[in-house]
Amino acid sequence: MTPWINEPCPWLPAIDRPHTAADLKPHGKTRDATFYAAALRYAQSHWRAGFPAQAILQCNRALACPLPGSEPVLQEFPLPYQALLWILLHRREGQFIGNPRRHWQHLATRMVEPHKDLRTWRAWACWYLAKTVLPAIEFPPDIQQIRQENLAEPEFTTIRQQLDRLSPADDTARWLEALAEARRSVGQPAAGPLPPAAVRIRPIPAEELPTVIALAHEIWHQHYPGIISREQIDYMLTVWYQTDAMRREMSGRGVVYALIELPERGAVGYLAHEPQLGHEVLFLSKLYLRATSRGMGLGRIALDWVRDQAAAQGFHTLRLRVNRANASAIQSYLRAGFRILEDVCSDIGNGFVMDDYLMERPVRG
Repeated sequence: MTPWINEPCPWLPAIDRPHTAADLKPHGKTRDATFYAAALRYAQSHWRAGFPAQAILQCNRALACPLPGSEPVLQEFPLPYQALLWILLHRREGQFIGNPRRHWQHLATRMVEPHKDLRTWRAWACWYLAKTVLPAIEFPPDIQQIRQENLAEPEFTTIRQQLDRLSPADDTARWLEALAEARRSVGQPAAGPLPPAAVRIRPIPAEELPTVIALAHEIWHQHYPGIISREQIDYMLTVWYQTDAMRREMSGRGVVYALIELPERGAVGYLAHEPQLGHEVLFLSKLYLRATSRGMGLGRIALDWVRDQAAAQGFHTLRLRVNRANASAIQSYLRAGFRILEDVCSDIGNGFVMDDYLMERPVRG
């Protein structure tokens, strides 16, 4: 009896027996339609046997095939973006999957010929699916590589442009189908980034600080568990988000609070900045978004707004601090042109510390 553990992946070819490396050996170094189909059958075999990490590797091998869109095999067995997503979402507890996000980060940045560019951007496309559906706390990026190589992971728009440019088949369409499903699975809007004109960011008077406080209590309890303890979350909210203290920040240090708003939804996030070193540095002390508003490009729009504010007021440098374990935020800042300046660990009282990276970027350039 065939030792299957998992039900078949509907996006991979059906098989009636276990497949092994011997099924790929006759193809040698050829990466044609028959190899493509064989790699997908091998992926299905690994999946059904309970080895999702190995199934992912075989899908990668299929994506190494530069098949033109006219190949009949692609109509029967589409490029395996949906298959990979299905594996990520349906793996059973206890079945080894490794860290797909880190795996595709390494694959994309260490790719070699042949067809290096196409394979690189297919790897980034798979990475984007993984980062959409896998929690960064459990599946973090390789921060050491990011820091050593000043690596900024690509944004949605860049990946799409590169797939459009390089794909000999229908990568973009197949990837977008998988990405829409990935976003639905985690409650993100399927449409992707919003245009800046659809977002309103406005500085607020002290009378509206209660809105910021309410957002902070909601967002911090969504985002920070797993990064810092719940006790530290409650302590920091209690210390930092008091109306009188925030009023004093505004009047004494020049702190500006601003709400991030969407039509018909109102405030979905907030930010705060203040001057440092005269008019040399504008320090972005806060930038937070509701979980239901992530994946819409609001972080980038907010950072652009802060940069424009800094330029208009004559500042030369933007700086911020970000928790060293906050992988998604670190990548957002790297993509926006920030670099890691140094490690900063601060005692904030009650036995708690802030273990951060200090990051900066020039206002212009």
